Amino acid sequence: MVAINDKKKSNGRLVAMGCTYEPWIALLEQAGWKTHCCYDLRTADVILKEYSPCVCIVDLSNNDFSLNSISQRANKTKHVKWIAIIKKEQLKIDAICQFINNFCVDFFSTPIPSSQLLDTAGHQLGMLEIESTSWVDVNHQCEVGLYGESKSIKHLRDMVKRVSMTDVNILLSGEQGVGKALIAKTIHNLSKRRNDDFTIINCSSLSDSDQRTHFLDPQQDMNFSGTIKSGTVLFNGVEELSKPLQLKLRNYLQQPENEKLNDQRYFDVRIITSSSVDLEQAVKNGTFNKELYYRLNVFHVAVPTLRERGADIILLAEYYLKKFSTEYSTRAMHYSEDAKQLLLRYNWPGNVRELINQVKRVSLLNDSNEVNLEHFDLPKKINSKLSLRTIKDEAEKDVLVTMLETHKGQVASAAKDLGVSRATMYRLLNKHNIIPDVRYYNDGYAAE
Repeated sequence: MVAINDKKKSNGRLVAMGCTYEPWIALLEQAGWKTHCCYDLRTADVILKEYSPCVCIVDLSNNDFSLNSISQRANKTKHVKWIAIIKKEQLKIDAICQFINNFCVDFFSTPIPSSQLLDTAGHQLGMLEIESTSWVDVNHQCEVGLYGESKSIKHLRDMVKRVSMTDVNILLSGEQGVGKALIAKTIHNLSKRRNDDFTIINCSSLSDSDQRTHFLDPQQDMNFSGTIKSGTVLFNGVEELSKPLQLKLRNYLQQPENEKLNDQRYFDVRIITSSSVDLEQAVKNGTFNKELYYRLNVFHVAVPTLRERGADIILLAEYYLKKFSTEYSTRAMHYSEDAKQLLLRYNWPGNVRELINQVKRVSLLNDSNEVNLEHFDLPKKINSKLSLRTIKDEAEKDVLVTMLETHKGQVASAAKDLGVSRATMYRLLNKHNIIPDVRYYNDGYAAE
């Protein structure tokens, strides 16, 4: 526990919402705390943002605030420790108990035991100081693929936070476009290697002699300029590794740490892998090394699809609309209700990458402040009277796009997988106006 007398050194900050100027506040200020009492929620929003990291004591005993409004603020704030003040009889109210359970580190009932409250506030300030050692400026959560309030994205954030400070191997799985490379970058930024390099290796374009993989073999000459010596390496699309490289990676992961030496130098490289296919099935099919799979799959993180994230679709769309409006100096700033409903109804087979491309398109093409239905290049409604031919064409197009994504834009390998000739594949691509761009699929962040 952190002693209150130490607060003069650490300059603790506390927000008291709905609290009158009581003796315990005076004691905190005497001990060196910077305090602010507020009774208006809008003012509280500004103060919490300014004071964070801080302790927030909210007085719920007089029912001056909407509990829902307080809950929304507690859910949004970062680096704030919440303490509730209530009347003893309020413990019989389910909503009060739920708020305390979900958002508060402690609570006190009136009359307030000043000494205990001071000790608790001091302890929580100490916890904030300890936690701050692992806080990393990663710009905006949206930029690292973790923006949103859906249950699935909150669970993903929790998993990323837990695994980032460890050294275990991580396997990221999920459909094309869900943001696996961005998640890997987040893990790197939150790890002890944050000041070292983060390297993406696209396995589909990797040759067996590629110098970027020389760190896997300590017997290799490590004087190549492109050799990775420390940091985090993401093997993007690990199922595309050749058999020799699978064995090389397996052997590297099997080595004791003290053997990963070369010319008295230690190569501290963390391995993260990503895949858009079922690697377990690939093992059964004999296309992926079984031992390597188990070495990589120490900690499995399944990245959710966009259609699993519900209202996050609107949050992401609004964020990127503002981002692109600023970047391209365009006027579009908000969506009509019809446009929002369209975004929510659409299935988003291309996930976040497809959403970003759509928002960029409407931002560039729209000359007004509002984005409407007609600005999107998406199906406006579902027609139950679609002809068999239309249904067949749409299904055919979806298969072609999926196969191109699976094979990173390589027409020949996609055609082979479909069981058609290359000439037939090109005919089908022309029919549906699909232009394969290998550079797009092999671009690190765009690909995932």
